[in-house]
Amino acid sequence: MGRSHNDDALPELADKDGLRDVLGRFTTGVAVVTTMTSHGPIGMTVNSFASVSLNPPLVLFSVSRASQLFPHITEADLFAINILSAAQAQISQQFAKPGFNRFGELEWRRGATGAPLLSGVLALLECRVSEVHEGGDHYIMVGRIVAASTDAAVSAPLLFFRGAYHEIADR
Repeated sequence: MGRSHNDDALPELADKDGLRDVLGRFTTGVAVVTTMTSHGPIGMTVNSFASVSLNPPLVLFSVSRASQLFPHITEADLFAINILSAAQAQISQQFAKPGFNRFGELEWRRGATGAPLLSGVLALLECRVSEVHEGGDHYIMVGRIVAASTDAAVSAPLLFFRGAYHEIADR
């Protein structure tokens, strides 16, 4: 079912900042991907999260090839997607910083898979690594969902649009 494209027929995008501006006009949710290592919990902020399939239950996120955390996620063979609430912009920023010790004093617990789960999030998905695909300067991680939950007390998502955090406005 694959389709082949002749990349030579497409013009080269010279202006990467212009492309970033165009892509930044797509509103995304914000999530923190977490996993457990022999040195403790690690995590990173992503806005490339998406549902893939309900049967089997699959999700994906992409991670830079330069990420120091990527090898730990594939080695652990499990991860959690912590979908952030509108009140968690600071957590998003904390997990976007360089380095491994991003948890600091945050409250978290181990999930059914052993992956670290953050408190106060909109939703949680615990996954086993299903597939890894190369995608340009990123890897595309596909995970099979093994546990999922929501928090009924948390209803507003954290959104990212044009380089800034936003909330849904009631109409």
